[in-house]
Amino acid sequence: MALVPCPACDHRISEKAVACPSCGHPGSGSDRHGLVPALGRVAGTYVSANAITGAILGSVMFISFAAVLITLILSHR
Repeated sequence: MALVPCPACDHRISEKAVACPSCGHPGSGSDRHGLVPALGRVAGTYVSANAITGAILGSVMFISFAAVLITLILSHR
């Protein structure tokens, strides 16, 4: 398993990596099936795993905050 430079940012990544962990550029890994590569090709762009994790975490935090606010509003009636 050799390390090769990422074509987008020149960081060293595994030749089997699905995407560059630094910039999210799709790797040259042979396994192109699964959730991350499918999400990464949305609208012809690529999305890093950190961006996907941040979006999911942000959504969960927003829903939790809204639930707390609704509970507080309804308990004061």
